[in-house]
Amino acid sequence: MTNWKSCGLISPLFSWDTVLSMGYNSVMSIEKIKYALGFLLGKDDLVPALATVLDRCHCQQGIRFYEIKKIAGEEAEELLLLAWDWKLLLPRRSGQCAEWDDRIMVFKPEEYYEIPNIAYFLLELVADTGIWDIDTAVRSMFAHMGEAAYDRMPTLTEEAAKLAKNRCIRAADINSACIRTGLKNRTDAMIAALKGGGIISPKLKSGSPTQRSGSPVYEVHPVVIELYRNPIGGQ
Repeated sequence: MTNWKSCGLISPLFSWDTVLSMGYNSVMSIEKIKYALGFLLGKDDLVPALATVLDRCHCQQGIRFYEIKKIAGEEAEELLLLAWDWKLLLPRRSGQCAEWDDRIMVFKPEEYYEIPNIAYFLLELVADTGIWDIDTAVRSMFAHMGEAAYDRMPTLTEEAAKLAKNRCIRAADINSACIRTGLKNRTDAMIAALKGGGIISPKLKSGSPTQRSGSPVYEVHPVVIELYRNPIGGQ
């Protein structure tokens, strides 16, 4: 046990009772997630707690606010706002639909939070390797979803990420990306697949210059944008 600590493998965030209850594998996963988050968030003080929350949420396929509060204490709300900004966690509560714009964040004990599909597949790899492997995550996710063109989805997703402006992309630009990717006759199907994978979400609120263009507009997952524009974390 002492050797783990002296090697820097266990964060001061954890008491030894917590380490014992979590088990060696979980602690190692958290350390790898924390390492990877550092590439996105730098030395943000919330990174250790966020890594623990994401690991717990990933393992349970969901997490409630009271659980987050136990981990992050008084910083639970700030942690959730940070995770929301990066779309690493989404509140399940919504107004009328499941689009990101319509989700409602409420800080009550039983409120439920979940990881979007693409973030889930990314974390699956990060927990094992400590590396953000976006191509493998995208390919694996779409293969799991039964998408026949899963091998071309990393290229399409990269095109969408690089075309996004202020995290948003027009349907017309997705169509252009489909043409360049050899999927020109499947634009509608590709938009549906990207939505299902949590890579894009329709913008329901008006106001952005992109939205005033007259073409449907989608928000692109910020982690996806970052990983394709600025390869980090061992890519």
